[in-house]
Amino acid sequence: MSIPEAFIKAIQSTSVPQFKYYSSIDSTNRIALEWLENGTPDGAIVFADHQSSGRGRFERKWVTQPSSAIAVSIIVRPDAREQQYLPLFSPLAGIALVDVLKHTLQLDAQIKWPNDVLLNRMKTAGILTETVWNGEELLGLVVGIGVNVLPQSIPPKGLLQYPATCIQDHCPFPIDRFEIMAALINAFSFWRSQMHLTEFMNQWQKTLAFRGEKVYIKQKDGTVQLSGILSGLTANGDLEILSENNQKQTITAGDVHLRPAEPEN
Repeated sequence: MSIPEAFIKAIQSTSVPQFKYYSSIDSTNRIALEWLENGTPDGAIVFADHQSSGRGRFERKWVTQPSSAIAVSIIVRPDAREQQYLPLFSPLAGIALVDVLKHTLQLDAQIKWPNDVLLNRMKTAGILTETVWNGEELLGLVVGIGVNVLPQSIPPKGLLQYPATCIQDHCPFPIDRFEIMAALINAFSFWRSQMHLTEFMNQWQKTLAFRGEKVYIKQKDGTVQLSGILSGLTANGDLEILSENNQKQTITAGDVHLRPAEPEN
């Protein structure tokens, strides 16, 4: 299997200790989870040029078309302090990507709670974090990140659960996806070191999509659980909704969807 020189060059600009590169694979998370159980070091990654059966929330498929996107899974072995913040690893990846888009490409992205990144209110990235336990001992976790980079990475409209876009559609110059991947890995490492600090939560609050807008919280089957104004996040990352009777409701990720209200004509 030939690994592109541009990929190797990009990896050399990070602190990634080991990597696996696949021209085609079913799921980077699946490979990363197996690798994690076999003792791979913290910070190792799995990358796929083409991913046929990547997973999103609710076991949805995330297909990565060849040479068009970033499909990467980061292996994490949290230390004792980080184990107190396990629910924050998904937003960590979102914060890192938003940071890269802003400072590398001058794009204003937002995080759609709990685990999507939006450009112009359309989904450009999804994140899935999975943990591995041995009884009560945490072996580690895998943070899977899928980013639509080029137009061919956007799924057909009939397969979309939410309006989608890609980074290239918002940039006037060609994008090198390996450079974006390397910047994302470096930003992930930086914000990981900030997870215990107030600045981490402030950054998440600042980049939260639909804040101050009316939103709907829907169950997995599509029924509306509640609606109200999205007011922000709690200290542990739950969503706060101000309901119509002016009561604050707290929502944990679980099996719910966040959707903005349709604009009025």
